[in-house]
Amino acid sequence: MSWSELPSIAPMLWLTVGGCVLLLVDAFVERERKGHLAVLAGIFLSIAALSARDQFGDHGGSLLSGALNADAFGSYFHLTFILIALLTVALGAVYFRREERETAEFYPLVLFATVGMMIMASATDMISIFIGLELMSVAIYVLVASQRHSLFSVEAGFKYLLLGAFSSAFLLYGLALLYGAMGTTSFTAMAQQVRQGAEVTAKPFFWMGWGLVLVGLGFKIAMVPFHMWTPDVYEGAPAPVAGFMAAGVKAAAFAALLRVAWVGLPAMAPTWTALLSGAAVVTMTFGNLVAIAQSSLKRMLAYSAIAHSGYLLVGVISVGGQPSDPATRGVLFYLATYAIMNVGAFAIVTLVSRRGEELTQLAGYAGLARRSPLAAVALTVCMLSLAGVPPTAGFWGKFYVFEAAVRAGRVPLAVIAVLNSVVAAYYYLRVVVQLFMREPGEEAYAGSDVQASVVLTAAAVLLLWIGLFPAPVAELALRGAQALAASF
Repeated sequence: MSWSELPSIAPMLWLTVGGCVLLLVDAFVERERKGHLAVLAGIFLSIAALSARDQFGDHGGSLLSGALNADAFGSYFHLTFILIALLTVALGAVYFRREERETAEFYPLVLFATVGMMIMASATDMISIFIGLELMSVAIYVLVASQRHSLFSVEAGFKYLLLGAFSSAFLLYGLALLYGAMGTTSFTAMAQQVRQGAEVTAKPFFWMGWGLVLVGLGFKIAMVPFHMWTPDVYEGAPAPVAGFMAAGVKAAAFAALLRVAWVGLPAMAPTWTALLSGAAVVTMTFGNLVAIAQSSLKRMLAYSAIAHSGYLLVGVISVGGQPSDPATRGVLFYLATYAIMNVGAFAIVTLVSRRGEELTQLAGYAGLARRSPLAAVALTVCMLSLAGVPPTAGFWGKFYVFEAAVRAGRVPLAVIAVLNSVVAAYYYLRVVVQLFMREPGEEAYAGSDVQASVVLTAAAVLLLWIGLFPAPVAELALRGAQALAASF
């Protein structure tokens, strides 16, 4: 590594240093309350955001001997991950203060997980993706089980650890087979070999390797049939961690999947399309139908996350390999807005829950508009955005992805996705009905924490602002798509 590369990896360096500083501060500054750690984490995340903004659009090319790439694609995701982490840190401070079980490791783990996500988004080598995936995953395993006094939290962490280890094994074995077939782990070198002829693509190891890589990434995006962990882990994890997973882990996995798609697309287009089209239809349909039957908000959001993976797969399938690819732009736009929706939705769980008892049952949100009108309106915006109702950001996310599918000739797939969106509107609007049209029950509780309210309100305002003025974010997403095309 040369000194000239340091500015390009500055966001990752700041967060890595920040995580280490937080560990040292906690070790040497003995305080019962851990609010100072949340402030320090926010400072380092803000510095990293400024660094990522300064690097946005920088076509610095290959970094660390080809392991990473400095481009607008990576910077777009870096800013998205940092925003998710900032909101998560703010919610985590509220959650653990209320529980009176301050968990100091929460803050450095969020920073380290964010670094892993950044590596996945900037990786141009299979080994780099695996390193980023494991850095992110190990931190998430611990975060999910961070409430050690809760059997649900420990069980969720254990399930995620076991299934995550299996998915990592599939991914690593797939990488080994691809290396055996192609003699390289570099995405650029792989893409060149694929475009040059059929010699490489005729090898059985090539197809087996790509299949196993898709299985490994399919677990992280909660694609059916690799979704089994999602509802139990989301329900058992602390609400801020569940939101962090729903937003950050999915975005990082799709960033890696987009790079994989660009590498293998020329040789695998027919097989790739048939396989992922079937997976997309099953994923979105299964997620929506099961979400209808849920009485728990967290489990409903978990199955909703599965359905949204199906919508995003429609965008991945529609990737045409062009510099101004509308499908890649649509997926990037969708991921950023989806992240805000989910953090906002899980913020309401943090806001209205009592100490030692998360309010997850939908009945507990009945009449919330009377007790906390601002929270009810903000949650309504998040639900409408998840449903894709204008003028929220979620509408434009689905519009860009479905439009790209139609342009790519995937009209039946787009129609199925639209029909699924109509089905999904039922269970999202059911939450809104609970907020405004039901009488409060005995379990009803109105949260009053200012910090959580600010996070929820900020998410709602962002969703409305992007919904009314989508062009700036769409332009950034387009620049990211063009950078991804240029890297190959």
